[in-house]
Amino acid sequence: MTKPTKTWSMVGRPSKTGERFKLTLGIFVCPECERRFRTVVGKEKERITLKGIVEEIKGVEKGLVQTLGDLREKVEKLKDERAELLEEIEELKRAGEEKANTLEEEVASLREEVEALKEMLGDLE
Repeated sequence: MTKPTKTWSMVGRPSKTGERFKLTLGIFVCPECERRFRTVVGKEKERITLKGIVEEIKGVEKGLVQTLGDLREKVEKLKDERAELLEEIEELKRAGEEKANTLEEEVASLREEVEALKEMLGDLE
């Protein structure tokens, strides 16, 4: 069997005798068909104490606080980027409107010139 791509530990359900085991699970990838499957890699008797559970909860809490901080930072960055993009969109809209106005003025000027030339040609006939 190959090496697992990921492993993690968990405490299993109590057995019929009331014992709990710490299970180490792993995800494996079949080299032939590339299917992923999980299986127990290790199994050891675990003495569960209140102190151990409290320490584990504190570790989880630290991880969650860190994750929360990271997510807040990401949200702030995304809000800033969103504001910048909205401002850029507004600038592009203004530039497009200015260009459209300029083109409309040029078209109107050219139409006037065409009319003037038609009148001039009509006078020559």
